[in-house]
Parts: sequence; structure tokens; C-alpha cells
Amino acid sequence: MDTTRAPDAALTERDPFAGLEDQAAPDAAWTRADLLAQAKRGFVRIRKDFVQRETKPRASVLAELVTGRKELALDLLLTIHALQPILPSNPLHIRVWARLLGDHVTERATRTAMATLERMKLLQIDGRKGTPEITVKRENGDGELWRPDPLDDPSARGRGFLTLPYDYWTDGLIDTLSLPGKAMLLVILRETQDPNGKLTFVMANERAQEFYGFSERTAERGYLELRKAGLLLERVFLVAASRHPLGKREEYHRALAYPYSTDHREALRKAARAARDAVYPTP
Repeated sequence: MDTTRAPDAALTERDPFAGLEDQAAPDAAWTRADLLAQAKRGFVRIRKDFVQRETKPRASVLAELVTGRKELALDLLLTIHALQPILPSNPLHIRVWARLLGDHVTERATRTAMATLERMKLLQIDGRKGTPEITVKRENGDGELWRPDPLDDPSARGRGFLTLPYDYWTDGLIDTLSLPGKAMLLVILRETQDPNGKLTFVMANERAQEFYGFSERTAERGYLELRKAGLLLERVFLVAASRHPLGKREEYHRALAYPYSTDHREALRKAARAARDAVYPTP
């Protein structure tokens, strides 16, 4: 008789839960990266009349946000537009919106920002309190519903739209820039959008109020922030000036460095169009 005994099967089976453990709660950076990856586009388009109206007075919705010190509302509006491809059928919880705006942003502050944008006719908020359903309206505040623009629309490369790369969120620029820096970033993006147009931005700081509706001081502080972030390219040229004692004056030309440069933004647009055409080829 065989007296050997087979080992207890329960003692030899592997633990199916070995190596698994609770994950840490996501922070703002992880949440932004994950949701923007779902949105896929790599950039967001904002209509240029958000920054400057086409007719006088030129002060725009951006100017109202800047002069009213509504930085969180600006952050929220840009983030909503960036995530627009994934929002209509799957709204986000208010806590997620708060986390998207920053690790220390509260639900209350987020609701206040939403209310500000709704009052400015930039959003319509419906649905449940915890999971707001957001309808986006045009960026110029005219109250009309927002419509997506075609990727191959020539106006999107020049006259009609500016492009803001997702790097703004994934690299944390949304956190490191204050309101003046964000305002001047949008201004320069607007003025250097067209790859076939001007590639530098020229403006005397004292004309910031006339052109964009915020102060010379705001423009100066914005340049300083972009300079510290390593994003501002600057060069001074001498131009003929009949009224100047020396017959010429200094003219400051400014542009944005990668990943906000005109060429990179155009490359993002072309890549998005190629990806779209691969999925939906033209007949």
C-alpha cells in the first residue's frame, strides 16, 4: 500500500490577487493627461474673436475675464473646449472638473466659475448638480450655440481660429502662468496662427488697452511670465521713423517657442487631418 500523500491542493494554488493593490487617487496632472488622451486631437481651437473682436471696441470676452480677475473661469472654459470631443455623451462629475482645474481647486469654486461662464453666455448648464451637462456656446459671448469647425477649413489656419496645444495642460502651464501670462499667450497665439501670414507679433505695450481691452501693465507682466517659462522669442529691429530724432525707432517682434510655435501648431493640424482622413477617407 502506497503511504505517500499528495500535497493539499489548497496549499499549492496561487493567490489570484497577489501583486494587486489599491492605486493612489489621481491628481490633476494624471486626470488631464488621461482625459485629453481620450479626446485625441492634440490641440483645441478657439475662435479668434474670443481674444479680440473684429469691430471696435476691440475688447473681448478675454478682456472681461482678465479685468474681472476670473482666472478659474478662463481655465474652465479652455478646458471644456479641449474636452469637447468626449463630453456630450458622457458628462463629467463636478469633482472631476475641480480636479482638472488643479489639485487644490474646490467644487464650490468650480461651480462659481461655471456660473460665471453661464452668465457670460458662454455655457448652458443642465442636468444634475453633481454631474452637470454642459452645452457650449460661441466664444465671443453672443449666446449662439458652438459648432465644431472643419479641420480643412482655411479660416481655421488664419482668419478664424487660434490653436492651443494640449501641452498647455499636460506640461502644467495652466498652473504656472497667472492671468496676465495666459492672456498674452492667447494674444500671441491669435496673432501668429497663420503659417502663410506674419510669424511675429508687434505691439507697443501702451496700446494693449486699445487693441485687447486690458492694461499695459497686464501685457508687461504677461511677457515676463512667458519669458520666465522659456516660451517667448524676442528680437528688436530698427525701423524708419520720420518723426524720430534719429530717423529710426526700435520695434519689438515676439513669437512663441515650441510647442506653441506657428509651425508646430500647423503640424498638429495636419496630423489631425491625416488621422481623420485615414478613418473617414474622402470618396
